[in-house]
Amino acid sequence: MSFGEQLRRLMAERGVSLRTLAKQVPCDAGHLSKVSHGHKTPSAKLAERLDELLGAEGRLAARRPAKAFRQTLNGDLTPDDEERLRLAAEKPARADLTVVDNLATILAAQRRTEDVVGSGPLIEPVRAQLAAVADMVKEARGGVRGPLLDVGAQWSQFAGWLHASIGRPDQALGHLGTTLEWATERGDQAMVGAVMSWRGYIAERAGQIGPMVGLSQAGQRLRNSVGRVYDLYQEARGQALLGDAGEVDRLTARAAEEAEDLRPDDCRPWEYYYFAPGFFTMEHGVAYRILGRTDPERNAQAVTLLRRGLDELPMAMRESEWAGDFVYQLGRAYRQADETAEAERLAGGLDDLARRIDSERLGRQAAALRW
Repeated sequence: MSFGEQLRRLMAERGVSLRTLAKQVPCDAGHLSKVSHGHKTPSAKLAERLDELLGAEGRLAARRPAKAFRQTLNGDLTPDDEERLRLAAEKPARADLTVVDNLATILAAQRRTEDVVGSGPLIEPVRAQLAAVADMVKEARGGVRGPLLDVGAQWSQFAGWLHASIGRPDQALGHLGTTLEWATERGDQAMVGAVMSWRGYIAERAGQIGPMVGLSQAGQRLRNSVGRVYDLYQEARGQALLGDAGEVDRLTARAAEEAEDLRPDDCRPWEYYYFAPGFFTMEHGVAYRILGRTDPERNAQAVTLLRRGLDELPMAMRESEWAGDFVYQLGRAYRQADETAEAERLAGGLDDLARRIDSERLGRQAAALRW
């Protein structure tokens, strides 16, 4: 959905006319009309003001047509930083360590934005940014090459996740292949392990449980700290799909034990949400929900774990697209327990969230809970 389409939808939902909205901005109604129909590109200031007036929580800013590295959030870069990035994008050989630091700042902002608006709106800006980063990697040498490979691998990994999230596995695997290449050159075994883990995630969604388990085990061998804990829970899901309750118990117990020693200081940039209170409780709950298809006792435990994890999740994360996936899992557990009223209630909440962040995936999950 384009910026103009989203703007028109929000105006219709809130019953606000174009002329009234223009007065509130304030701006020329003719200019706003051209913006709403895609004939003019909104400024960053106008996009942010429209977000504020329409209560869009950053969704319009995220859809603003932009050149590579134009910020969707204020305050992260100085004008000098932005100019340095612009020059590096135009002439990749200009990239230096300051540019690398600025790239890391923008990537962190994109991750925070995804928590608010979902994966879909970030596909195009991240694609454009990654293309510019790839050009810089081609030209990089000396002391800047290693740090640039590091941030580039993180960017392509993020692009892989975004495509996996919206159901484009082939594109996701392509980006993860770039991540693997850059991480291997860098000698970053933890990132190589993360690629194995994400490939396991994609295999799971394709119904390829053997590769899912094997890739999750590969991730465990290559990663430590919180990434390894996640891979233990991911393998537990795979073993649950294979019906091996004993292995599920062994893996979840090991994951819980290792999680006790985790420290946020050991976290890699892309792993921040693993430290969210309740996250691993929900992961445990998903494994039990799968076992609960044939085991009512496990299903009851899944409901308890998923509800507890969602209650513990920080309020700012409860409205994220990935949190919606856990709501869906809880709804499935209620369905398995024949508690249809609770499943319907959760489906309604998922529908609302899907509309707010324009998530087709959550919309499909809400519909599935009603069958």
